[in-house]
Amino acid sequence: YSFCTLLSIPHYFSMFRKVLFTLAAFCLVAASAKIVTLTPENFDTVVLDSTKNVFVKFYAPWCGHCVRMQPTWEQLSEKVDENTVIAELDASAHSAIGQRFGVRGFPTLKFFPKNNKEGIAYSGARDLAGFEAYIQKTAQ
Repeated sequence: YSFCTLLSIPHYFSMFRKVLFTLAAFCLVAASAKIVTLTPENFDTVVLDSTKNVFVKFYAPWCGHCVRMQPTWEQLSEKVDENTVIAELDASAHSAIGQRFGVRGFPTLKFFPKNNKEGIAYSGARDLAGFEAYIQKTAQ
């Protein structure tokens, strides 16, 4: 069977459409997230910017909790105003930065408000409502 022949069979065409739709939806969500990926080259420029509040997730790609939190982190990045940056750093790949900020486990969340660039450890609820309430309460 050729590929065109398989597409003409209703079952295969239906499966193909579902796969395409799923991929398109995933790409739209991924493309719309405004998460800043931090590296050693841009960390200080982004996080220590005194004109922005910056919420940083120090994570490891192999961490199950980090992976489960990712969709919420992406949603948060879409909801914050232009004065707040949602960022993430792979602290397993850039351990020196993680050590600099006392990262001992994953994910570690730290909020760097405009007026405190030492960073404040976040220990609240790890859901969208908790993050939003914390930013609203803590941001200056």
